Amino acid sequence: MRGKNIYICSKKNAEHPNFTFMVRLKTLLAGMALMLSGWLAMAQAVMQPAPVQTESVVREAVIGVSAAYLRAAADYESPLETQELMGTVVKILDTDRYWCKVESPQPYTAWCTDRVLVPMAGEELEAYKAAPKYVCIAPISRVLDRPAKNAAQLCDVVLCDRLRVVFCEKIARPLTRGRFVAVLLPDGRQGWMPKDELMCEKAWLAQGADLRKAELTPEANLQKVDREQLAAYAKGFLGTPYLWGGMTPKGFDCSGLVRMVYLRYGLFLPRNASQMARLGREIPLAEARPGDLLFFGLNGRVTHIGLYLGEDHFIHSSHLVRINAVGYDAPDAYENWYKFLFCRTVLD
Repeated sequence: MRGKNIYICSKKNAEHPNFTFMVRLKTLLAGMALMLSGWLAMAQAVMQPAPVQTESVVREAVIGVSAAYLRAAADYESPLETQELMGTVVKILDTDRYWCKVESPQPYTAWCTDRVLVPMAGEELEAYKAAPKYVCIAPISRVLDRPAKNAAQLCDVVLCDRLRVVFCEKIARPLTRGRFVAVLLPDGRQGWMPKDELMCEKAWLAQGADLRKAELTPEANLQKVDREQLAAYAKGFLGTPYLWGGMTPKGFDCSGLVRMVYLRYGLFLPRNASQMARLGREIPLAEARPGDLLFFGLNGRVTHIGLYLGEDHFIHSSHLVRINAVGYDAPDAYENWYKFLFCRTVLD
């Protein structure tokens, strides 16, 4: 029998000329098998993914690109849920490899890659929040490496991105060169943008209000909102392609279009049409004025939104940003008008 490489055998086998060689060979092979099994165990341990160390996660970060793509899960093939704009502070709730689960002030919770975030904490974050900023008022623009039209691009920017102001060293005024003004990206790089494509953040906020809650704050003064201007601005996006989860002039979904038109004038709406449907007050369609919101859906569930332009027409993102007539009878009537639910105003 066999046990621990010790062999009990007959005298005849022991006297065989190859007996000693066979015992040594079997002992060597057994040792090699034991060593190989140890190597395999070590390799498997190394290949196991390291557990997520949530306790070491930086809890806040700033969006560092023109528009971060926020997805339903930590995967590039996961559906796009929404986008968040440069300069926005988000909370980091969890991590998975190079993905971060973030909570944005839209409000929305979804996943983005860590490369689009600039982690900040403590005094650095407080200084960032307090720093004077510009707001991009051009639909799409660029940050350049020097104040010249033919300069190299540092990054792109889109409508309502926010960038810090760069001040002159000796006097407290923004640094400018001709038609360009210096800006500071969230990651600390300095660049340049045309002055006429930027607006002071304080002035931008002063013209609007936070409409994300059902009850407006006492300081919200909506009487100064120019409804005609709001409607005219929306028409500037005609033909922009539809993008599920899109919230920039590169592509809009239905609520993304409405939200960005309002945001251009400092008016903050929640992200989704179902959330917007709980704001303001319902009005008869016959009383709608430019800037009011039209809601569509089935069985009382809101699935689509448009912005009323006046003269029985509204603008919305459906396949692309387009204008349709209200009702059933006009040649340019919306083919899904039978889904119309109600009209609401959030501007008074």
